[in-house]
Amino acid sequence: MSQIEKHELLQLEILKHVEHSPELNNRLAAAKLGCSVKLAHELLKKMVERGFLHVNKLNSRRWDYFLTSGGIAEKARLTYEFIDFSMHFYNEARKQSSQVCKDIADSGKKNVAILGCGDLAEITYLGIKEWNLDLAEVFADDKHSFLGHKIKPTNELTNSCSDALIICVYDAKNPLKSNYLPENIKRTEKMFWIFKNENNA
Repeated sequence: MSQIEKHELLQLEILKHVEHSPELNNRLAAAKLGCSVKLAHELLKKMVERGFLHVNKLNSRRWDYFLTSGGIAEKARLTYEFIDFSMHFYNEARKQSSQVCKDIADSGKKNVAILGCGDLAEITYLGIKEWNLDLAEVFADDKHSFLGHKIKPTNELTNSCSDALIICVYDAKNPLKSNYLPENIKRTEKMFWIFKNENNA
């Protein structure tokens, strides 16, 4: 399986930013990457040491970063790896979500709900239609509609009347992580995971 490490994804984001703007510091990098200032500092320092970035210290508060030829090559390599991983993620999600929907249909359940409204939810929707299930509810906190369905806030999950709830959210740091669930969501017997580990359910 093709893997791209979390730090490589962060490095790719830094390289993409520097390609468009030289202005970057530890705090700005941390804010853009969603990581600690310490980690952002370590990443920038490592990328300069490896020759991916050249830094121009204008003053104590202003450092400009520029892509080197090595940085351009590294950006191309990471972009290829990310696309390769994304294709693997899509193929694996399509296969697993179809199997989950088949299992739900085979168990006699018909009405399903999904938690999430991103790319994994869209992939899962194909399985829902494939196995003639009815999408009754969609729960998420970041959008208002999903493929024509009104989205309910996640705090209404306990009131769900659907036969099954398919978990269509994932850990961005580890997309294929088994049995992932956001901390604010309580596990129930109705839940079905796309990426699951039966021994860790």
